Amino acid sequence: MSNIIDFLARMGASATLRTSGKADLANALTASDVEPTLAAAILAGDDAALRDRLAPGKFFGIQLDQDEPEEQDDGDEESSVRFAQRRA
Repeated sequence: MSNIIDFLARMGASATLRTSGKADLANALTASDVEPTLAAAILAGDDAALRDRLAPGKFFGIQLDQDEPEEQDDGDEESSVRFAQRRA
């Protein structure tokens, strides 16, 4: 199992490996001694099969918004000054 993790880490760090053709990628997988079923999933671009083999079960993720939430204007002069300063 550590072979696939090591390979995926190396692939993530190497732009050359990420953009290489299937033949070069297959050679790198063989040289890294990655399990054939996992190698086939990588070569096919089958992320679901790869995830099912590496981390079976449900996958939960969180996506945070990039925008700041709008503040409510309660008519308070002090809060409107703080709001204006933050915007500037």
